[in-house]
Amino acid sequence: MSRAGLLYAVLACAGWGFAFVGPLILGPWPGLAVAAGRYIAYGLASAVALALLYHRSRPPHRPGLWRQATALTLTGNLLYYALLSVSVQKAGYVMPTLIIGLLPVTVSLAGRWRSRQAPSARYALALLLILGGLWLAHERQPAGADDLVRVTSDEVLGLACAFLSLALWTFYGIANSECLRGRPGTSGVEWASLQGVAALPFALMLFVASTGTSTSPIPQDWTAFIVVSVVLGLITSWAANTLWNMASTRLRPSLLGQMIVFETIAGIGYGALHAGRWPAATVLVGTALLIAGVVVAISEPAPAVGAAQADPPTPPA
Repeated sequence: MSRAGLLYAVLACAGWGFAFVGPLILGPWPGLAVAAGRYIAYGLASAVALALLYHRSRPPHRPGLWRQATALTLTGNLLYYALLSVSVQKAGYVMPTLIIGLLPVTVSLAGRWRSRQAPSARYALALLLILGGLWLAHERQPAGADDLVRVTSDEVLGLACAFLSLALWTFYGIANSECLRGRPGTSGVEWASLQGVAALPFALMLFVASTGTSTSPIPQDWTAFIVVSVVLGLITSWAANTLWNMASTRLRPSLLGQMIVFETIAGIGYGALHAGRWPAATVLVGTALLIAGVVVAISEPAPAVGAAQADPPTPPA
């Protein structure tokens, strides 16, 4: 076991965890604008990376490459994070973080379904732990609160967006893996950069649309927006993914998959720091149960080689 690999994996998860608190820091900004800012920064960084990469060698002609990159980045990057940003702003940081923390389980189950391999009884235990964890972690509103109806409707919308983003990235995780396997001449860095550049024009359009049609005044704190967007684009996306790729060459897949739970821990920790208080005891116990369920599920032997998504999933760029 490589200590460097463990360190890279933990640092990657620490970077990914910021995705759950960025929308809270930029609370007055629309969630769609937060997502747009992230992928504008990531797209610009990707353009620089591609320019440097192709400066050394002429890019080969690969039909359909940009079309695939565009379809995947819209699904697993821009739309995914737009929904997640809205979710965090509507439902708080706890439940969206835990729901997205189920990605290793949903990708594993989807991969088994595609390869016609039935899940074992281990998944039943994992499901019980996960459902129990979500139920405990859900912070309920006190009965009789004046704004109960408004808060409840916001929370329902937020949770719906979280589950939709989970479904989108489950699809993306498998489709992206299959696409890379079908293009052995495309490196991971090049592929991530292609998706970043493909997302850039759509991110610009999303920013204009989300700020131009907003019914609320647009905040004037551009410094905070730019700083958070750069952190999300460069650290949460580019640097964290690079660290994860470095970890993946040093750790066995079974251990690497279990390391993803540190993203959930980081997201809960950052959210607590932003809120200025520890989560309730039920939230902490629920988080522990959910993480235990994820570990139980992904400890199951992976599908046979050649099945969809046999490798541990990489959280979205």
